Amino acid sequence: MAGRTRKVVDISTGKIGKQAIKNRQEQEKKLKLGREHLEAPKWLSKTGREEFQRVVTEAGKINLLDNLDLGFLAIYCNAYSCYQDVTEKISCNGYLGKRRTANDVYDTVHPLLVVQEKYIKQIMQCSTKLGLATTDRLKLIVPTKEETKENKFIELIKARKQG
Repeated sequence: MAGRTRKVVDISTGKIGKQAIKNRQEQEKKLKLGREHLEAPKWLSKTGREEFQRVVTEAGKINLLDNLDLGFLAIYCNAYSCYQDVTEKISCNGYLGKRRTANDVYDTVHPLLVVQEKYIKQIMQCSTKLGLATTDRLKLIVPTKEETKENKFIELIKARKQG
């Protein structure tokens, strides 16, 4: 469906009726899911499982993740683990690799840097979807409505009517 994405009622600035607000709040309550199935998949490496537990624990403090986030979280943790492995290999082998041609051998960028970059992109995409970065979580914060001060002229009119 084309169009804008729907906002949570609490941050929506459009004018809708009280009944529509109530209906949307009820719909939003139905979207809240449990967290009881947020367990690290067995296929994750040790590093991936440790990152999984760290993220679930930290995100649990603000009730950020639920059961449907399991797939994205597993992909994120796998990419994180692979990124660490690749980074260790690069630090051991250096940033330059040797390339052989028929006539010569020359230095080139290590092929693992390309792999590392792909894992970085995957980590960034998943962390955005999961709200793991502070900037992504800020989009989830529900702003509080401040009481607006009454216009000074309206206050004067009211004072004159009373006096």
